Amino acid sequence: MAGTRITVKDIAQMAGVSVATVSRVINQNGRFSAETERRVRKIIEEYDYQPNQLAKGLRQRHNSAVGIIVPNIANEFFSSMILAMQTMLFESGYASMIYNTNASLDLERQCQALLAAQSVSGVIAVNSLDDVRSALKRSVPTVYVDRFVNVGANAGKVACISSDNERSGRLAARELLSGGCVSLALIQARENSPITKIRTQGFVDELRAAGVELRPELVRSSAVTSFDRGYELLCDLIDSGHKFDGVFCQADWLAMGALEALRGRGVSVPADVCIVGHDDISIARFGRPPLTTIRQEPHILGEKAANALLGMMNGGMPDQLVTYVPVEIVRRESTQRA
Repeated sequence: MAGTRITVKDIAQMAGVSVATVSRVINQNGRFSAETERRVRKIIEEYDYQPNQLAKGLRQRHNSAVGIIVPNIANEFFSSMILAMQTMLFESGYASMIYNTNASLDLERQCQALLAAQSVSGVIAVNSLDDVRSALKRSVPTVYVDRFVNVGANAGKVACISSDNERSGRLAARELLSGGCVSLALIQARENSPITKIRTQGFVDELRAAGVELRPELVRSSAVTSFDRGYELLCDLIDSGHKFDGVFCQADWLAMGALEALRGRGVSVPADVCIVGHDDISIARFGRPPLTTIRQEPHILGEKAANALLGMMNGGMPDQLVTYVPVEIVRRESTQRA
């Protein structure tokens, strides 16, 4: 009869115990004898019984699932982060419900409404454009990745995990300045993102400390972080007639497109123009030339976010409500002038 679909009630009848006792054995919660556990587990194994987690969640007015909101699941940086989250959550008995927003505020709000309707146990919002708690009860544990919200005493169960984006901008500026660049251009990723603003401010502040101003006519912004968009924006910079000898692209895919645009226009990298990217995704090392970039640690961000959420879902609070993950410069040929 192995494989026959049975219920907790069936197991209780076959084991000669109550439904409550079977539940305690399955969840390892409460008192039961070793002999009772042996009988119940033997039946569970014989019939390959799998608990219905959804039904359990409905009875408890929540389910053992976590909602994850992400702007672009196809982006290697985000997918690596989510894999780390999923692994930790799954090991702790939580399923992951992933919502891709395509960096759209309207779609993000629709995803928030869906999560609220499903009574999830917790939420991780990655690079969100809106405060997800506007749609959820404040009692739902929430972790923000690369977004900052109120985490004070009256904010509820909420924590923020972020790369050190201010330092990212400063490292990019230092690298370009150290290569002798004096006229810098900037290609921003997702102009309205709070993290973009922090990253840009770090870049501007470091330039100013060296007596260099970022001219507005040398700034371009992209709603998407794609190769094609990076190519288009760099061509637009060249066609504008404004001279520049260094570019900070706030995503590696934008930088890869920019590299190809310069190459196609006969501009030598790094002899004529130096380029720094951001994220250190796998494609960066295969640029023409290989791309200098700011390395983030998506798996560490994912693990820290999942760990903070698990702690809050289990009734605790993280040791730190705001956590910064370090970044570092990875030097390759796109900035290495002779």
